[in-house]
Amino acid sequence: MYRHDPQDRVAIFIDGENIHYSAKYLNVRLDYLKLCAELADGRRLVRASFYTTVSSQSEGKIDFINFLRLNGFRVVTRELRAYASEGESAARAPRGNLDLQLALDVMELLPSLDTVIVCSGNGEFVPLLEAAGRRGCHVEVCGLRDMTSTELIAATDEYVDLASLKDRIVLQREARAEAPSDPGYSALDY
Repeated sequence: MYRHDPQDRVAIFIDGENIHYSAKYLNVRLDYLKLCAELADGRRLVRASFYTTVSSQSEGKIDFINFLRLNGFRVVTRELRAYASEGESAARAPRGNLDLQLALDVMELLPSLDTVIVCSGNGEFVPLLEAAGRRGCHVEVCGLRDMTSTELIAATDEYVDLASLKDRIVLQREARAEAPSDPGYSALDY
């Protein structure tokens, strides 16, 4: 049975939109630095990547992205685009999927890792997790149980319900109030 070893090399891949909406469902604002520390659990965190879409109306989100970058995250963004859905002529549904990029990044780093942690509830990551497991990597998922695919949970070695971490990863109100002069700090409010 696998045990968290301080020498294990861990990388965390965060599906930003999925985790953001999970936090909204929990009615909390997450401290992503604390989230990564909790998930790494004393192991060597070699990479934390955050995947999110941006648009011309994303000013607050840009501050948040810059905060993450300044704190060691690799942030991957994609411009939110509007595509006409089938049968719609004028209405356009916005899309900005980064799932493939996240999967490619996991596979590229896999030879250098002992553990892959994917923060998402998206069942489309099942083949990725199965491939990582076949290559001998310990696979973990963190997501909100109410918003996580059952197949995704079944494909992991270890599942962490985001709700179980809630009290330890919530952005503290008093910390926000103490840092009004730090322009990047309010970016945690994304």
